[in-house]
Amino acid sequence: MPVNRNALIRYRTIDKCLQNRRRKWTIENLIGACSEALYEYEGIEKDISMRTIRLDLSAMRGDKLGYNAPIIVTDKKYYSYEDAEYSITNNPLSIQDLNILQEVTQLLQQFKGFSHFTEMTEMVNKLEDKIYSEQNHEAPVIDFEKNELLTGIEWLDKLYKFIIAKQTLLLRYQSFKARQAADIIFYPYLLKEYRNRWFILGMLKTGKEICTFALDRIQAITALPHEPFCLLKSFDPQTYF
Repeated sequence: MPVNRNALIRYRTIDKCLQNRRRKWTIENLIGACSEALYEYEGIEKDISMRTIRLDLSAMRGDKLGYNAPIIVTDKKYYSYEDAEYSITNNPLSIQDLNILQEVTQLLQQFKGFSHFTEMTEMVNKLEDKIYSEQNHEAPVIDFEKNELLTGIEWLDKLYKFIIAKQTLLLRYQSFKARQAADIIFYPYLLKEYRNRWFILGMLKTGKEICTFALDRIQAITALPHEPFCLLKSFDPQTYF
């Protein structure tokens, strides 16, 4: 059951209120707390209706969201959790949730070599840790080595920016069979990962066909700002592979 952002803010706010047992919470108190939260986080000034909060309480009690919150009413007006230790944030993830998290995490892992996604690293680590602890019902354990061991990954961000800028490059490259490295003038078009290795596709200044170079065989990259960039118009990444 999809939950929009405003509803999620209300659920979290109600949850925090009901965890606070030093205060008695009426439906009016919950409306006020949720209204303040929506104004703080979303700038929404419109008051929340009593019907909306009652529906929220019902949704939290039910199993559609997976909360099954033990919300009780005392003296016909005060809301609280029957279990003092309960919180919707403590609920274990469903198998479906875990599968989705795994797919998202695997996708995000592919971007770890790019500076644009540096801030994502901590989030990805948290997701991986959460998935592990949920699946194994154990204390979180983190051991991240896979992406850091990808050879040539240090060139990813630089090449990405050069492709976007349509920048002609001078590659110092040594193929597996070559005895020594050679300098190559190269027009970069596409970065490609294949079998845990990264490759750059493009065209040589002296050629008319697509060439592929492994990033782990590149020794140096130099931009040639005064060298015109040549685009092979017939190259279509969608059909090339």
